[in-house]
Amino acid sequence: MDKSISRRRMLSGALAAGACAASFMTGNTNAQTLDVSFPDKFEPPEKPFMDTYHEGILKIAKGIRDTQIDNITQAMQKAYEVQKKGGKIYSHLLVGHFSMFAGSPDRPGQPFLLPQRIDRNTKEDFAAMKKGDFLITNGVNKETQEARERGVYVVGITNNYVKFYKTPPNALRPEIMETAIEDVSDLVIDSQVPWDNGLIAAPLIPQFKIIPSSGISQFLVYWACTAALAHLIGNKGKGSCAGVAEQYLDMAYDRFQMIGTDRPKIDLVAKKWADLVLGQKARLLVHGHPQEVKPYGGTRNVFVNESYIVASGSMIADLYETHQHDLKPGDIVLIGGLTSDNMNEISAVRNARKAGAYTVAFCPFGTDGDSSGIRLFKEVDVAFNTYSDESEGVIAVNDFNKKICPLTGLTGNLVHWMLMAQWTDHMARRGEMPYFWQGYHERTGQEYDKLVHPLFMKRGY
Repeated sequence: MDKSISRRRMLSGALAAGACAASFMTGNTNAQTLDVSFPDKFEPPEKPFMDTYHEGILKIAKGIRDTQIDNITQAMQKAYEVQKKGGKIYSHLLVGHFSMFAGSPDRPGQPFLLPQRIDRNTKEDFAAMKKGDFLITNGVNKETQEARERGVYVVGITNNYVKFYKTPPNALRPEIMETAIEDVSDLVIDSQVPWDNGLIAAPLIPQFKIIPSSGISQFLVYWACTAALAHLIGNKGKGSCAGVAEQYLDMAYDRFQMIGTDRPKIDLVAKKWADLVLGQKARLLVHGHPQEVKPYGGTRNVFVNESYIVASGSMIADLYETHQHDLKPGDIVLIGGLTSDNMNEISAVRNARKAGAYTVAFCPFGTDGDSSGIRLFKEVDVAFNTYSDESEGVIAVNDFNKKICPLTGLTGNLVHWMLMAQWTDHMARRGEMPYFWQGYHERTGQEYDKLVHPLFMKRGY
C-alpha cells in the first residue's frame, strides 16, 4: 500500500508536543473518551505470553500449509505463464515493517523471481505496468485497481493493515475500510494473519492485541511462492510446483518448533530484561547490519525496522545507532543477525559490552555447519540459535546453482518476538505493564498512541 500511513512520520509532529488528552475526535463529530490507563486489577493468564505467541505462529504456518497450497500454485503458474509470454512480474509486499526489507535483493538465497522493491516508491512500477503483466501485493490502492483494469493479473495477500474478509466492520480507519484486498485482486492468498495483527490479548491492554504476526505470515507466503515459481522455471513449466511450496512451509514449521525448545532460556533472559528495566532504567536498543535498501524511518535492517515503532510492538525498542555513543551500564542491546559473521554487528556488540551493556543476539550458530572463527554468538552475553545456518536458501531447484528461499529471517523474527512477549509477561506480572503501539491503521490507533506516548516518555517503558 504505497499510500499507507506511516506512524513514524506522524510521530515526528503529532507527538512532539507531548500532550496527553482524555478524549479524541472520531471520523464523525462525536467526541469519545479513550481510556489508556491500565486496569487496577490484573490476574495474570496461566499461559506465558511467549507460549501464546509461539503457538499462534505455528497455527499460522500450519494454516498456510494446509489451506493455501492450491492458491500459491495457481498464482505461480500464472506468473510463469505471464513471464513466458513476455510479460513482467512485479512484487509489492511492502505493507508491514518486516516485509519492506525481508525480501531485499541483497538477501542470500533470494533469486529475485518475485522482484521486491527496496522502497515504497511504486509510482514508476505502476506507470510501466501493462496488460499481460503480473503483480503480487499485500497493499490496496487505486493504482492497483487501475492496473488490474488495464489487464494486469493481481494476486493479493491478506494482511492486517488493509481490509480483508476477516476485518470486522469499522475496525480500521474509515478510509482504509473502503476497499478490501479482495476488491483489487484476481486471486487472493490467505496468509492466515488475524485482522488485528497481534497474537496476545494482554489483560492490561484491552484496546488491541500485542506482539505482531504480520511479518512472519507475509513471508511464509512470499518464500513459498518463490519456491513454486523457481520450480516451474527450472522444469520448463512441467509438473506440479506444489511440492516445493509444501517443502518450504514444512521446513519453516519444523524450525519454529526447534525454537520453541529454547523457551526456558528465553524466559531467563526476559526476566533479566525486566530486572534491568525496573532496576536500572535500562533502554532496549536494537541493531542489525545495514542492508542495501532505502532507509525507512532511520532503519536499514529487517529486524530493526520490524521492532522500532511498529504496530502491536512495545514502545521501548529504540535504535542502537542513535545511542551507540551514549550507552550506559545496564542498557540492553539486542542484535538480530541473518548470519553470525557480520563484522558490523560484531563491532556493535563489542562497543556495547565495553560500555557495560547487557548484550543479547539471535542468529544462526554457524554457516553451513561451520562455527569456527569470530562469530556473533560468541561475543554476546547470551545468544539464541535461529537454527537456520544455510549460507543461501533451503530449497534446491533445477537450473539454480544455489539453494533458494532462506529461513533465517523468519526464524530470527520468531525469536525476537518471543523475547519481547516474555519480557512483557514478566513486566505485567510485576504490575509494570509496558506501553505498546496500537496500529496507526486501526480505528483508534492514532489517538491511542498520541495519548500514550507521553506516558511512555515519562516512565521509560
